[in-house]
Amino acid sequence: MKEIEFDVELTAGDLYAFSMRHTYGNISGIFGVVISLSCWIILAVRFGVMDTTARIALFIIGCLFTIVQPVMLYSKSKAQARQNKDINAKLHYILSSEGITVSQGEQEASVKWYDVRKITSTAKAVYVYMSPVRAFIFPQDQCGTEFEEIKAFVTAKVKEYADYDPAQKEAHQDEEKDQEEHL
Repeated sequence: MKEIEFDVELTAGDLYAFSMRHTYGNISGIFGVVISLSCWIILAVRFGVMDTTARIALFIIGCLFTIVQPVMLYSKSKAQARQNKDINAKLHYILSSEGITVSQGEQEASVKWYDVRKITSTAKAVYVYMSPVRAFIFPQDQCGTEFEEIKAFVTAKVKEYADYDPAQKEAHQDEEKDQEEHL
């Protein structure tokens, strides 16, 4: 049974990269940017014929998704990283054939591979999602030389369990027990 062990201490930059990818990596994020850019374009093209209220409104809407939201995500990431240093410290991960075990001090939690919803790999991190908004973050700079191995291992395991249904396995095991009892 192969296991990969590594430690991660998330920084504000790691959390910010995740937040930006999560926020702008879907349809609603792209739509927000399109709205902002459209406002900037309309403001530039029609500047001379608009009244001051319209200019201010377009300027504010243009800033929402291109300036305001990224700044808010960064400040939230910094606050979370500060809290992380005080409360959550370093996370120790063990990737095995059964799943992912994460521990921190005396606390430990495990996630089975079939509970992983999706993974997203970038050049700088691997994001392992257990829900639409909750993910393990494996930054490349903290995983070091094992990063490519971690990426490949996680990808293979998630693919292996993509169609796995634990309820079907339990039903199959119950059927096998019934058959053994009748023999």
